Amino acid sequence: MFSCVALVFLFSVLNASCTRSLHLTEYDEESNKQARSAPLVVVGVVDSDRRVGRPVPSRTDPNYPMQLHQARVQVENVLRGAISERTFLVYYFGFGGGFDGPRRLGFGPKASRRILWLRKDGEVFRMACDGWDACTMFVDSGAHPRYKADPRKPLSYALADILLTRGEGKIDEIPFASEIERGVPGQGMEGYIIGKLRDLALTESSAVKTAACVQLWIYQHRGQYGRGRDSGRRSDPQRWYRRKLQPIRHGERFRGCCDSEKV
Repeated sequence: MFSCVALVFLFSVLNASCTRSLHLTEYDEESNKQARSAPLVVVGVVDSDRRVGRPVPSRTDPNYPMQLHQARVQVENVLRGAISERTFLVYYFGFGGGFDGPRRLGFGPKASRRILWLRKDGEVFRMACDGWDACTMFVDSGAHPRYKADPRKPLSYALADILLTRGEGKIDEIPFASEIERGVPGQGMEGYIIGKLRDLALTESSAVKTAACVQLWIYQHRGQYGRGRDSGRRSDPQRWYRRKLQPIRHGERFRGCCDSEKV
């Protein structure tokens, strides 16, 4: 009994000591805004996420707690920068209390494949954001073990390759289709993204094919969706599409867009 209590006490002391030795502080607002400019971007599977130490006061609100986390990443692809480790630990500050707003940064108990924007802080890796999640993207297209990003091209090309190409392993069709419908950041490379969507429209079926067709329709009608009596309120073609043409997602044929001769 005594030995068990002693071990628990020793573990608590060591954990607190390790937490203090990290000397990590929550990012400020400007650093969070620059998350997508981080020097290291990887595709990895996060298979563990645990709290480290006790919550600390937020730098923006001393009365709100922020909790340091340690997550384990298994690297599958390097999209920007260089890293020799294939498995490493990464740290981030998550919300330690209630919150209301966009998706918060966190990984949960289940393994999660994501694109991760990372920074080095001293000797440890950190997520490029704290609090709100501005530094990860879910990858529901499967694993891409043979993919190598072209360092001569902008990161957006690698994002399109990963998110808009069916990979290997078990793939849930609905999340994959939802990932396609969310779109891929790629200003100035619309032609490349359209090519990836056309490949999906020609080779996929069911929900994934429909999602690719939705995006092709949006690209085809950009500049037209805002015409009409409510054009002043249409600032988002995807939102307008969902409102006007939602029935297609429930089985109605998307005429013209996905006919093989028109894709």
